[in-house]
Amino acid sequence: MILKTIWNITLEQNNMFIEQIIINNFRVYQGINTVNFAMDADQNITVIAGNNGFGKTSFLTSLVWGLYGKLMNDVDERYRQDINEAGGYTRYCEKLMNRIAHSEAITKVGELKAGSEKNTLTENQLIHKLISDLSSFSITLKLSNIMIPSVPCKQVEVTRSYNVTTHKEKLTILIDGRENELTKNVGPEIFINDFILPKEIAKFFFFDAEKIVSLADVNTVEEKKYLSQAYAEVLGIKKYTDLKASLTQMRYRIREKSASKSDRSALDKLNRQLEQARKMIEHKRNQLEGIVESIQIKRTTSDVHQEQLIREGSSITIEEIKRLREQKHILADDLSKLKSRFNDMLELAPFAMLVSKMTLVKKQLELESSNSAAATALLKTKFAAISKLVTDSNLALDNDKKDFLLSLIEQELIPKDAVQVKALLSFTPDQQQKFYVAYENITTTFGKSFKVLINDQKRLQGVFNNVNRKLQDGEAKGKDPVIASIRKTKEKLDDEIKLLLNEQASLHADVYKLENEINSLSRQTSELSKKVILEDVDKEKDETAERLIQKLDVFIQKLKNKKKGSLEKNIQYELNRLMHKSDFVSRVHVLIEGDLIDIELYDNQSRFIDKELLSKGEQQLYATALLKALVDESNVRFPVFIDSPLQKFDKNHSHNIIKEFYPNLSAQVVLFPLLQKELNEEEYSWMVDRVGKAYLIKQNDKYNSGFEQTEPNLLFTWYQQTQKAYV
Repeated sequence: MILKTIWNITLEQNNMFIEQIIINNFRVYQGINTVNFAMDADQNITVIAGNNGFGKTSFLTSLVWGLYGKLMNDVDERYRQDINEAGGYTRYCEKLMNRIAHSEAITKVGELKAGSEKNTLTENQLIHKLISDLSSFSITLKLSNIMIPSVPCKQVEVTRSYNVTTHKEKLTILIDGRENELTKNVGPEIFINDFILPKEIAKFFFFDAEKIVSLADVNTVEEKKYLSQAYAEVLGIKKYTDLKASLTQMRYRIREKSASKSDRSALDKLNRQLEQARKMIEHKRNQLEGIVESIQIKRTTSDVHQEQLIREGSSITIEEIKRLREQKHILADDLSKLKSRFNDMLELAPFAMLVSKMTLVKKQLELESSNSAAATALLKTKFAAISKLVTDSNLALDNDKKDFLLSLIEQELIPKDAVQVKALLSFTPDQQQKFYVAYENITTTFGKSFKVLINDQKRLQGVFNNVNRKLQDGEAKGKDPVIASIRKTKEKLDDEIKLLLNEQASLHADVYKLENEINSLSRQTSELSKKVILEDVDKEKDETAERLIQKLDVFIQKLKNKKKGSLEKNIQYELNRLMHKSDFVSRVHVLIEGDLIDIELYDNQSRFIDKELLSKGEQQLYATALLKALVDESNVRFPVFIDSPLQKFDKNHSHNIIKEFYPNLSAQVVLFPLLQKELNEEEYSWMVDRVGKAYLIKQNDKYNSGFEQTEPNLLFTWYQQTQKAYV
């Protein structure tokens, strides 16, 4: 009992908790939906279950958006992809609002605006606020046990809202119910990143268990760099490398300040050039961002016109008509060649029809050949040679037996009563050879070749007819004024997109050139600053900074080695604990080279294990073990949210994951399983004693889901009743 109390106190002191999330009109969640999370040390798991399409992924997205907003594209590649596909962050946010709520808001806003002419100023202000509330969606997270230096804090409330009418986003942070100077001074986004959860490591706390196998499939240098940055952030290395970089910049500033007149003048000139280049590159990058968004918008509009062309029955473009004409010409040429081959084969058709007569001719030729005088003379010559060999050889036979043997050979080789065949054909050897070739062709390959030729002709004719029909249809519908207008608008948009793409490529080239220029100027500034003579005070500061940098170099290397060994042990321990294969991985090697961090696995015979060759289940186990090790090493005690928690695991692995892994992954764990298909009742029984809260996501209609809380041990009973209701 005493140990349990100590454990609870330790958890409360070291672990951050999310007490509650309030989802308002976000995606499928219409209206206000509230979920309270389990926070007990013995029952630290919250289960939120629902069928596919009911809103599990939307729930996870709401947490990420609520914390990071526009910066969510730095959390995971899938969010970056979703934002790009939507046509930019503004378009993406418009799609986040619940469709029913959005539709109702448009109607109510219209009614309120229509009746606002007779209202007083105060009434119109209230109406304006109501309109703003109707057109907004929001996410509120209430967190506790956040450690903020010098600021007493019991609860932090983060609320992010977005208005789809004004396209304005608002982020407010309350500490114990009030706004705080700290959040105002550092900014709410930086506060979340520094005191709640850095965006660089958020992907390790909000993850889709089915997609984390990507951690086992990292090949390119860019992928390794991106993951290495996340590893460095998780392992706590980045903050010391950032400190070293800050000290280095401070030394440059001190040296600039203490420079002689001539050196100062040169430094000033270099710094002006450097500042100008940095402003220019920022300007170019802003232009690039605008162009990318314009391209996305124009592509979306072009796709709309393409859909209109399809609905009008003419989605074909001028270029496609040209291609169809070229294709028709090629097909016509191929058909002409086939017809020529067909005519050639028709010459042999009469012989193929009279193949039985050809067989009789063949037999007659064979008889004439076998009974010819030349053949008889040849056989006698051969017999004479055989007779000489038998007579001269040292066979263990007496003369009578040799004579008997020779008579048998002569009787078989040169029959005495050979039938005399009448010569009807008298073909020369050359004529015979030509006949046999023609006969072989007719009896073997002619039929197959003829069928293949017919089939090729039918196929090509069908393709030709199809192309010709499309071409005629496109040329006919191209004259329709509506279709012509839509096509003209689409082609104009496509031309504009091409111009924007060219401009984008040009800007990328400019940015690359400016980056090289900045690097060159930075090197010149660095070299020049080393030559300056420091004033006494600044010299002392510079020497102190230099000593600190040297100590930091040693410390960072020691920290890397320490984290390296600790991470290796943790990954190996978690892997062998989760896998049913004993000693599957005998050694884990964390490779740290400069800014790159890579992880290698070796089996019990010290052979390198290629993670790409592991099964999907084993890759997921590796990624899961890696996540657990990284979470442990990070010292960031944030709740862990897992979508699709048991994808690709067999029963043995599922038991280890459910019983040993998820309950101990964090002080607060939230699972989003698909009941029966991904998590059955037996598997749920292995963890039910650790489940503190259980919810079912119920879908009232396609765009309206909500949460229904149930007792953890009644989750499957409620789920089965719900399924019957849906049926």
